Amino acid sequence: MKKYFKISKEKIIFSLMALVLFVFPLIRLILLSLTKEDGSFSLDQYYYFLSDSRALESVINTLQISISASLISALCGIITAFLVGYTNIKYKNLIEALVLMPFVIPAYVITLAWTGLTGPGSVLSQYLAAHMIPGIDLFTIHGIIGMLGICHMSVVHVTVVHMLRKVPQEVGWAARASGCSQWKTLLKVDLPMVMPAIAGGTVLAFLADVDNFAIPAFLGISSNIPVLSTYIYEKIIGFGPNSFTYGAVLSVVLSLIALSGALLSTLLVHERSYQESAKENFNIRIWFSPPVRRVIEIGTVSLLTIFSIVPLVYMAITALLRGFTFSLDAECLTLDNYIFVFTNDGVREAVINSLFMAGTASVICLILGTLIAYMSVRKQSKVASFLNQCASVMYSVPGIVLALALIFYWSQPIPGLNTGLYGTFTIIILGYITRYMIIQIRNSSAAFLAVAEAAEQAALASGSNSITLWVKIIMPQIAIPALAGTFFIFLSAFTELTMSSIMASASTKTIGLQIFNLQQAGDYSLAAALSAVIVLFMGIIYGLQKLIRLLLARRKTYESDN
Repeated sequence: MKKYFKISKEKIIFSLMALVLFVFPLIRLILLSLTKEDGSFSLDQYYYFLSDSRALESVINTLQISISASLISALCGIITAFLVGYTNIKYKNLIEALVLMPFVIPAYVITLAWTGLTGPGSVLSQYLAAHMIPGIDLFTIHGIIGMLGICHMSVVHVTVVHMLRKVPQEVGWAARASGCSQWKTLLKVDLPMVMPAIAGGTVLAFLADVDNFAIPAFLGISSNIPVLSTYIYEKIIGFGPNSFTYGAVLSVVLSLIALSGALLSTLLVHERSYQESAKENFNIRIWFSPPVRRVIEIGTVSLLTIFSIVPLVYMAITALLRGFTFSLDAECLTLDNYIFVFTNDGVREAVINSLFMAGTASVICLILGTLIAYMSVRKQSKVASFLNQCASVMYSVPGIVLALALIFYWSQPIPGLNTGLYGTFTIIILGYITRYMIIQIRNSSAAFLAVAEAAEQAALASGSNSITLWVKIIMPQIAIPALAGTFFIFLSAFTELTMSSIMASASTKTIGLQIFNLQQAGDYSLAAALSAVIVLFMGIIYGLQKLIRLLLARRKTYESDN
């Protein structure tokens, strides 16, 4: 009876977590879109949506931008994946780092860097003008597409490169023995086998484009190019009549687009599931001659450096300028913008807020996500698996929609109970937990799957209690992959913009919102200085993560040897 009660208690706790964190907010959002101000059922807002020309323009722009950007990401990602996964080029680690950089660094920082590089008065603009070449205008629909394509090509790269390495090399040998050339084998044999991965990676890039708020906001709001995420933002911050109800309608439409892509992605994953268990083969399959190889190496590294490094370096330098025209003369340089970043009370408050909320959310995700992973993997808990699935679905929901759902639900979780959470630290932290929980669950689940259960069973058989089991056995074995997920959650939450753009108040503004406000106010130099400091901080955090991983790995090796 005691054991039964214990199991029932765990089921109740996990079920409540799933419902309160993931299910109820989305239900509240849908219900709000179907009600009038007096609470009665109505489809009026959906009828209005069909007649709203700006809403329809937003839908068309969202689809056009996301599809076009995902195709650019696919093209670039496939090329880099092929070069890294199949060929004999050198500097593969450097190439992968450059490919991943635009995805790791916040999209608004990348966008800010590129707008500085291509803006009036920049070195590039001066060079193009001197040679009678039209300048590059990123504040267009094509500029938004290009930026999204660059930022999300790593999604396709990672998906495709892993699948390329899992293609059985024996299949290629058989094709070559049958008379196929090297390139015909690649096109007729290897490419069809990785096509599901290419399609899946492209769909994931599409989902990232649909979800992205920063790039359309930075480039599209001022140039009047609406997409659904920015249109929702405009409606919510406008506080007009029915603004929240109509925002819910727009959120439902955006969610349907995103969830359709997520469903397609799931189907494509099942198509290639037969290869998922295959071991990756790092052998070289395509050999270039030394001259061709060097040209490819120099060209690839140079292009990726131009896309990933040069704009950031230029942004950090332009933050030193007194004016808008680029010049490195001593009288044109100043540290005022960087001094502002370290001395301004508003910036300091935003940094402290982001550190506190990201740190709190990361720790909670580490504890809950690891516990959920343990129950799902070790105990085969159906309720824990259900919670895992709910967290996965919620991660597919665009951030702006998630933020709106949480605001609607947590402001009044029970009819008549007004919590007053809107605009507080609590609701933003809840947003981060809901958004990023799945990352911790998956990292911790992978850690449990990679560790044998025998040590845990031996500890329990020897009389160890649950605390000793976790402290002495489980935590040392799963620390490295589990903490990797925690670090990623911390950095993602620390630099997050989408949810905080409508969830934060004047007293809870975040670092991403501070940069966004500076950019929208036209203070490019201040925004550039703050962004440069953030990139440096992220570099330090990644370095710290690598150091901790190294120390934990050495400790584990030392303990196993002794």
